[in-house]
Amino acid sequence: MDPDLAAGLDGRASRAERLTRGAGPLLRGQNRILRMIASGEPLSRVLDELIRLMEAQSGRALCSILLVDETRKVLRWASAPSLPEAYNQDVNGLSVGAVSGSCGTAILRKQTVVVSDIARDPLWARSRDLALSHGLKACTSTPILDCQGEVLGTLAFYYREARSPGPRDLGLMDICKDLAGIAIERGRSAARAEEALRTRDDFLAVASHELKTPIATLLLQITSLERLQRAAGALPIQEIAPRLGNLGRQGKKLLRLVEQLLDATQLLSGRIEVERAPVDLAQVVRDVVDRLLEGVAEVAPEVEIRAEGPVVCEGDGFRIEQVVVNLLSNAWKFGRGAPVEIEVERGDGAARLLVRDRGIGIAPEDQARIFQQFERAVSVRNYGGLGLGLWLTRQLVERMRGRISVQSELGAGSTFTVELPLHHDQVCPDHR
Repeated sequence: MDPDLAAGLDGRASRAERLTRGAGPLLRGQNRILRMIASGEPLSRVLDELIRLMEAQSGRALCSILLVDETRKVLRWASAPSLPEAYNQDVNGLSVGAVSGSCGTAILRKQTVVVSDIARDPLWARSRDLALSHGLKACTSTPILDCQGEVLGTLAFYYREARSPGPRDLGLMDICKDLAGIAIERGRSAARAEEALRTRDDFLAVASHELKTPIATLLLQITSLERLQRAAGALPIQEIAPRLGNLGRQGKKLLRLVEQLLDATQLLSGRIEVERAPVDLAQVVRDVVDRLLEGVAEVAPEVEIRAEGPVVCEGDGFRIEQVVVNLLSNAWKFGRGAPVEIEVERGDGAARLLVRDRGIGIAPEDQARIFQQFERAVSVRNYGGLGLGLWLTRQLVERMRGRISVQSELGAGSTFTVELPLHHDQVCPDHR
């Protein structure tokens, strides 16, 4: 690298200060950009305005900004209003790499890359013909960093002749990348906040609908009973029993929804308590199944339990019950009426609970997402629910130092596996 250029790259702070001292149009332009950022202008508009300011101040450079995508391996076009549209389309998706033009290499090195002659520089071996075909003969690129020093993207100054950037353009690049960093961080924070608000609004809409249904059913059944009572006096048991059964089912559904909301609130606020004590996982499963089947055994899908003797884990009995209830309820809900299998077994240092259904199944791309808050698999969205059950289940399992996983195939059913630490007496039975 040219020694004068190297010295110029080391004097960034003083260079930017000299540029802005007494530079009315540049200072006014920076202030305009900052006002746009502060007022929440769209990022694309801010970056376009910033690029035009830099080009006007340089008089020679054609500027562009590329942003790293979520994989941090690819650069995406963000702003380059003066570069040929065909060139912008071609560089959209540029890979980060050791020989990837000025921009891809600048990301990899995390430092400014100066290419004074694209026709001869090996860094442009893969994209040389592309750049030259659009009349671009030199390019200097510098990484745009966030306040933590992480790379957000690159700023590039292109030239239509072979040359290195002068001190003024290097100073402009320093100013531009700092303003771009502020704008990009502000834009991403606003996007995250917007997404959080959308998620909240979607959840509240779903929760309102899910709570409204059992409440409306309860009120309808009560009104029906009252009407029959007024019309016929004392009601025969055959009229009362089915309505009371429906009232009970809807009441339990409503209670479960409210419990999920309360548990989610406690988890998010850090107030939920999880005890650690010996718990016979096999007995918990039997108790939960008996309780859930009580009164609905004739209409509920068959449940087959396989457990060899007591399987004692370390955990919280009440929270383990919640886990079993959630998984069994899901298996009934999405199992299309087919029998549900529950296995309890002792593994290497872990007690395992497997809940298997033969229902609608879960697509591969949904299998990680279903354990996230407010998320539901695409295949189950017509079945209702808050999108909290599996998230709560995972949180409870992990707080008991366990883990949960799923194996599933669309149309063939799902198997959820919970592993909890074995009680020490079962880990080392010979040393009791």
